[in-house]
Amino acid sequence: MHEDPTVGAADTAEPVTRGGSVAPVASPSHRLRPVAFGGVIAATVVVAAAWVVGASVSLTAATAPSVMLQPYLDALEDGHLERAVAMDGTAAAAAQLGYSADLLTDERYALATDRPTAYRVGATRTENGVATVDVAFERGGERQTTAFTLRSQPSGFLWFSAWRIEPASLPTITVPTVRFGALDLSVGGEHVGTVDETTVYVVGPGKYDIAADSTTGFFDFEVPSVEAEWDGRPTAYLYPTLTALGREGATAAVHAYVDACIASTSYEPEGCSIAIDNSEGDEMSGVTWVLTRGPEFEFSEYSATAGFLVTTTRRGSADFLAAFASASGEYGIVTAEDCEVWVDGAVVLSTDGTWTFDPYTW
Repeated sequence: MHEDPTVGAADTAEPVTRGGSVAPVASPSHRLRPVAFGGVIAATVVVAAAWVVGASVSLTAATAPSVMLQPYLDALEDGHLERAVAMDGTAAAAAQLGYSADLLTDERYALATDRPTAYRVGATRTENGVATVDVAFERGGERQTTAFTLRSQPSGFLWFSAWRIEPASLPTITVPTVRFGALDLSVGGEHVGTVDETTVYVVGPGKYDIAADSTTGFFDFEVPSVEAEWDGRPTAYLYPTLTALGREGATAAVHAYVDACIASTSYEPEGCSIAIDNSEGDEMSGVTWVLTRGPEFEFSEYSATAGFLVTTTRRGSADFLAAFASASGEYGIVTAEDCEVWVDGAVVLSTDGTWTFDPYTW
């Protein structure tokens, strides 16, 4: 094989300038070499892609629902209930429902016992932009598991989503004060306010020693320790019981009702159990009722809409006497014995401090 003498000749020929003179030749050590721009660009793209992948992994982990929930859980664990409910909007949700957030302060929450002291995040389930995170809490030496809901929303950074905590299903304590004046409410032995209307309190998870004292002296509220759970059910409804003073006033109201029925001059007193059948339409005059045996009754549970319920345990009796005149011209005296007297209904305390018996419709 022969070598072509022209191959490589251009490498050794002396360069000539446009004017024909010989141009200076650069020494071999300073010759300019072509730069591999394609390789540099490719390497830059690979590094950038690796950074984006790494950043994506980091941001995805940092914006995971369980991670977004952690500050809320930390606040609960540290007893900072105000901070927690500010994160999930519980206070605002309570206000929309007409509930009170007065017990959602750190100071009031400190009065509860068996609050969450530690937590462990469990499984996360995500579907259609809604995440459910299971969390196990340590409370009073026992483990309690609950689920929190988070909803995705745009984060404003690339294609990543942030997660907003939905208001937790916190428990409630209802203090019914309608119909019987104001109450002094205390938690853990500390007075927290005076309630003058039915109030639903939203509370944090824990154990509450609730007490309510009537400012009228007519009622007691014997409430055991309240276990406030996360299931959102009404945790406690403070049912009042009658004190000796309250029972005295309520009993007097029932007796006054019976007395008013007996004093009636109608053969069919309105709102009373006693009545005479006058289907013939006779004219009655000189109507007299005589109570021969008073009814026996007892006070049962309290109804927020009615008051203290009254149940007849033994019916009383009354005799009836009146003159009558019929349309056909007959007249005479009509009598009836052992007409039943009962007092089923409810007693309520009026705003002026007097008791009233409200009978069922007969």
